[in-house]
Amino acid sequence: MVMHRLFILPILFFAVFSLNVAAQETGVQLLPAKAFAQSLDSVLQKQVVDVRTPEEFQSGHIATAKNINIYDADFKDQLKKLNKEEPVFVYCKVGGRSAKAARTLHELGFATVFDLQGGIMAWESNKLPLAAVEKGIKSEANSFTPSDFDKLLTDNKILLVDFYAPWCIPCRQMEPSLKKLSKEYKDKVIFSRIDLDKAKPLARKLNIESIPVIAVYKNGKELKRVTGFQSTSQLRELIKYLLKS
Repeated sequence: MVMHRLFILPILFFAVFSLNVAAQETGVQLLPAKAFAQSLDSVLQKQVVDVRTPEEFQSGHIATAKNINIYDADFKDQLKKLNKEEPVFVYCKVGGRSAKAARTLHELGFATVFDLQGGIMAWESNKLPLAAVEKGIKSEANSFTPSDFDKLLTDNKILLVDFYAPWCIPCRQMEPSLKKLSKEYKDKVIFSRIDLDKAKPLARKLNIESIPVIAVYKNGKELKRVTGFQSTSQLRELIKYLLKS
């Protein structure tokens, strides 16, 4: 037992050391949702930047956040207008866009940059507060409810669900494979796509913090879910698993 512990300690030290070195090299601190929130509360002078699209921003955002769309042609110029002497807290939907933005901020000379790990989905999953949607702006964040999902499960004995978002690149890359397989298994499996930008309460209920997510259900029960891009062969294996279970 003692030798086992002595073996583990150097590994743990190396892991922590590696993380610290990575943070120093990039100049960016990647924080889980609760640590990100605590840091926000503890810093008086700060800048909070939401790099999502205006539509995403209006569906719910962190209080005091400024919306600077990463897809804007002058995105970098807008970042340059921020105060380099103050910490910058940056986030997006799941973390991909904010990671790019954080690197850009560091390259521009911002010394202290905090990136929200898992993005706003992780923030909401941890039941952290969002600023209210502005009046007059129609939000579709709740257009597909948990009750709608329950009905979907009840109505379909064998079901594959693709949890996606229109802006998600891996989601779009998988779409041709899913269409192909839906035709191949049309008499055996029902395929359904759910836009999580329009189903936020459902995402929280199912503890989905990143996308894409593919989940398979039988008789209303989830059998398995996979996260991230899946090739056609991987999706086919998942379907075979569903049919054999």
